[in-house]
Amino acid sequence: QARAPCSPARAEQRGVCPMSVNPTLAQDGSSGKLFPLPRSGEAFVLKRDGIDFECTLPRGGKLWGRGCFFLSSKRIVFVAEDKSCRGDFKSFEILLPNLSSPKFNQPIFGANYLSGMVKPTDEAGPLGDGLVGWSLTFNSGGCGTFLPLFYQLMAELQEEAHSASLAQAAQDGRLNQVAFVDPSDPSVLYLSQPTVAPGTQQETHFNHAEPSAPPAPGATAPEGGGHRGGNHNCSVM
Repeated sequence: QARAPCSPARAEQRGVCPMSVNPTLAQDGSSGKLFPLPRSGEAFVLKRDGIDFECTLPRGGKLWGRGCFFLSSKRIVFVAEDKSCRGDFKSFEILLPNLSSPKFNQPIFGANYLSGMVKPTDEAGPLGDGLVGWSLTFNSGGCGTFLPLFYQLMAELQEEAHSASLAQAAQDGRLNQVAFVDPSDPSVLYLSQPTVAPGTQQETHFNHAEPSAPPAPGATAPEGGGHRGGNHNCSVM
């Protein structure tokens, strides 16, 4: 069963509809690909492909998938475009204000990964109301574009900066003026904000009772994994 539709404005006001597991997705009116349904006042900063995601469920088991993530002024949203541990796991939301202990890890063996803890958006959901550990592994390319933007957004949230902010630059289409572009980082910067194709919202019900499968052979574990290589250049949208 699908969850009842919830507008971004209503979600912001009531704090009921946002979901850490399977936040609402929609098709980008330009590319036709799935992306997080924008919230009120949200500005998208970048998209990064070639990502392995993993988190541990409080009731046991793990969620993992391979796909991409979106960084916005409010959150990180992973979308399982390529692989998922179960059919009803499509996406995962990490609200930046709820994120704690972020750490960029550079293991000697394996790919670099970002890890941290997050307080779930939906306390009645499958993650409960405790802190959840998660990781995003960068299977290819560098992070010289992503990391400065991510840490700047986190700093602005802590300082409650309202003027000349990165979020405002993204909203105004001025990211190319403030972002450092690392040629080895394949992140895609948003120079204009994506629009939702009419009637394309997708909401996926997550079955709490169904046990989650262990990571598949070769899937990335929290301590890092994956591979690096290929021709990776940062691009803009």
